[in-house]
Amino acid sequence: MNSYVALTKTLIASLSMSKPQDKRRKVMIVILSVFAVCGIMLPVAFLAGFFAKVTAEQLASIGCETFGIHLIFHGICLFTAIFGFHVVLNELYFSNDIEYILPWPLRPGQIVASKFTAAFIGENFMQFIFIAACLIGFGLGTDMNLFKWILSIFGVVTLTILPMVYTAVLCMIIMCFTSFIKNKDMIQKITLFFVFALLLLLLVGAGSLQDIDFEQAIFHLASGKQNVFAVLDIIFPNVPLFIESIQEENLLSFLLYLLLNLAAVGVMLLLAEALYMKGLIRLSSLPEKKKTKDLEQLVGKCRQHSPAYSYFMKEVKLLVRTPAFFTHSIVVNFIWPIFVFAAYKIQSRQVTIEGLTKAYEKNESALQLLCLVFVVGISAFIASLNSISSNAISREGKHFPFMKYIPVSYETQWNVKTLVGIVFAAAGVLIYVIPACVLIKVPVTHILWYIFLCLLSVTFVSYMGIYIDSIQPKLVWDDEMSALRENYNMFYSMAAVIAFVAVVCVGGYFLLRDSTSDFSYHAAIFLLILAAANGAILLLMKKSGVRNIGEQEET
Repeated sequence: MNSYVALTKTLIASLSMSKPQDKRRKVMIVILSVFAVCGIMLPVAFLAGFFAKVTAEQLASIGCETFGIHLIFHGICLFTAIFGFHVVLNELYFSNDIEYILPWPLRPGQIVASKFTAAFIGENFMQFIFIAACLIGFGLGTDMNLFKWILSIFGVVTLTILPMVYTAVLCMIIMCFTSFIKNKDMIQKITLFFVFALLLLLLVGAGSLQDIDFEQAIFHLASGKQNVFAVLDIIFPNVPLFIESIQEENLLSFLLYLLLNLAAVGVMLLLAEALYMKGLIRLSSLPEKKKTKDLEQLVGKCRQHSPAYSYFMKEVKLLVRTPAFFTHSIVVNFIWPIFVFAAYKIQSRQVTIEGLTKAYEKNESALQLLCLVFVVGISAFIASLNSISSNAISREGKHFPFMKYIPVSYETQWNVKTLVGIVFAAAGVLIYVIPACVLIKVPVTHILWYIFLCLLSVTFVSYMGIYIDSIQPKLVWDDEMSALRENYNMFYSMAAVIAFVAVVCVGGYFLLRDSTSDFSYHAAIFLLILAAANGAILLLMKKSGVRNIGEQEET
C-alpha cells in the first residue's frame, strides 16, 4: 500500500506544471488563474447546473425529473471512455517513466493501480467540477434532503471510474494479444481517425435537426415512449444505480453502485497481473523499421533560406506532421462552421440567404453590426481554441535549449511562432467569411473591413497567447497530447479571450445597436479598440515577453 501511495504521488506530481520561478511570474499566474476560474470553469459549471435544474423542474410533472441528469451522466461516461483511451494507453505503455519503474520491487497490479489513479485524476479533474455542478442544479430543482446531498458527494468522484476501467482493460487486451499499436504515432492516428469520424457524424446529424420540436422530443423520450437509454444503461450500469440511489434514497442501490466500481477495479487489477507485463514485453520485442537515408540525397535536397523563413517552415511542419498537433491545432480552425450550421438548422425563424441579402442591401445597421461583432468574436475564439500560440513555447519540450543556442534572436523566434498562429487562425476564419460575404452580396468595402478587423483580432490573441505561455511554459511532457492537455496556459488564454469578447464584442453590440451611425463608424470604433489592444500587447512583449524566454530554465 505504501508503494502504491508513493508511486501515485510521484506520477500525479509529474502531470502538473512546474511552479513559477520568481515573484513576478507567481503574480501573473495567480491573475491568469482567476481569469480561468471566472471565465471558463464557473460559466460552464453554471450552465450545466442550470440545465440540470430546469429539466428536473419541467419534467417533474410526469415523474421524469431525472431525465436531464441521466442524459448528462451518460454523455460524461461516453466522453470519458472515448477520449480517455489515448490517455490511459499512453500512461500504461508509452510514458517515459516505465523504464525507471520496472526495476522497482512492484507487482504489475501495483504499477497499473498507480498509473490508473494518476491518469484518472488528470483526465477527470474538470469533469469532477462539471458533475458537481449538475448534481447541485439537480438538487436545487428537486429539493434534495441532506442524505441525498451526502450520497451525491460520493458520486462526484466515482462516476467516471467505470468508463476509465473499460479503457484500461481494453488497452491491456489490445497490447497483450495484438501488435496493432506499436508506438505513440499509431495512437495519435487512431485518435485522429475517430475525431474525423465524429465530425462527420456531427455534420450529418446537424442536417437532420431542422423542424424538430425539441420540447416535444424531450418529453417523448423522458416519458419512456422510447427506451433510448436501454443500451447505455447496460454499458454503464453505474449511472442508473447512482441516479436511483439519489432519487429514491435507496441505500441498497448506492451500495450496489459502490460494489460495482470496486468490482470493476478489482477485475482490472487481476487482469493487470496476467496481461500487463506480457503487453510490455510484446511491445519491446516488436521489430522497428529502420529507414536508410543516403547522405548525398539529403545534402542535395537542402536549400538555403533566411532564418525567419526556415524557422517558420519548421513550426508549420511540426504542426502538420504531428497527429496530436494537427488534430487540436490545425483541424479546429476549420470545423467551427459545423456548429454554426447546426445552430442555423435548429433556429425557429426561417433565415434564408435571400432574406439576408435583402436585409444587408437595405443597410440595416443592426444586422451589419451583428456581422461585425461576429467576425471579431469568432476570430478571437478561433485564435484561442487552436492553442498554436498559447502552446508555442511549451511545444519545444525537451528541445527548448534549441531556442537558446541557434543563431536566431529571441524576438525573431517569438514573432515567427506568433505568425504561424496568425496564419492558421486567419485562414480558418476568412476561408468561410469571405465566401459568405460574396454569397449575400456584401459590399467590397465591408469585406475589406472584415478582413482587416479579423487580422487585428487574431494578431492580438496570438501575441497574448504566446506571452501567457512564456510566463511558465510546460516543457516536461511524455507525448504531444500531454503537452496540450496538461498545459494550463491554454485555459488561461481562452479565459482572457472570453473576457475580451464579452467586453468588446458583446458590450460593443449592446452599446451600438441603437445607434443610427453607419457601418464605417462602427467598424472604426472596433478598429481603434483592436489597435490599442495590439499596441498594448506588443509593448508588453517588448518589455518582458522576450525576457521570459531568456530567463526560462532549461529542462
